[in-house]
Amino acid sequence: MDPALTISGILFLGLVLKIAGFMVRDELALRLLVAGGLGCDAVFYGLRPDPILQSVLSNLGLVFINLALIVLILSERTRWRMSADDRALFDHFPTLTPGQFRRLRSLMTRHAEESNTQLAWEGKPVEDLMLVFSDRILIGKAGQGFPIAGPAFVGEIAFLTGAPSSADVTLPEGGTVVRLPVAALKQQMARKPALSNALVALFGQELARKVADSVPMDRAARPRPVTGSATRPAE
Repeated sequence: MDPALTISGILFLGLVLKIAGFMVRDELALRLLVAGGLGCDAVFYGLRPDPILQSVLSNLGLVFINLALIVLILSERTRWRMSADDRALFDHFPTLTPGQFRRLRSLMTRHAEESNTQLAWEGKPVEDLMLVFSDRILIGKAGQGFPIAGPAFVGEIAFLTGAPSSADVTLPEGGTVVRLPVAALKQQMARKPALSNALVALFGQELARKVADSVPMDRAARPRPVTGSATRPAE
């Protein structure tokens, strides 16, 4: 085969890969195809009878940039850097991607709380959004109380509305509480619209679950399974 035709074929393959990359909607596929196309361009300029070093280096530079972005995309979509504890905690955030969860994880604190610890007071501001791990969480409102099953979020209504807590929240038997500072969380959501949408969807699911379990009362304290990635965006 004529070497000139082979070299021209490499250039044509690179063009096809780049066109295909710009036609797909998935960013990972786009980056992979474009990186392959740029790599073909670098080979083409390097195998010419009169190699053009500047073009080889510039295309290789663009290949490495795309490879770095591919690593970032994979980190955003996969759990490979998560510890076992973080993986278990991540299961309670089914609408978030792994990358979104990692950004929130840096804000989280976890504490063991004693029995009868009060987490929120009716009519008082809520400073932390809480994920509570306890078999029973007691909700008190207007002098009446009812239990809900944990794990459950506490403070999500106040967080979404900006209003004070709508109820007292107590842990009759104690438990573990993961806290997210409201102010820092709102800053993250303001900078990342996709994260904001994912959290609103998460709290919508949580509110629907609580409403469904609130009647009859004996259903509220039944343990609920972790849904895992059933409603999570594709990784």
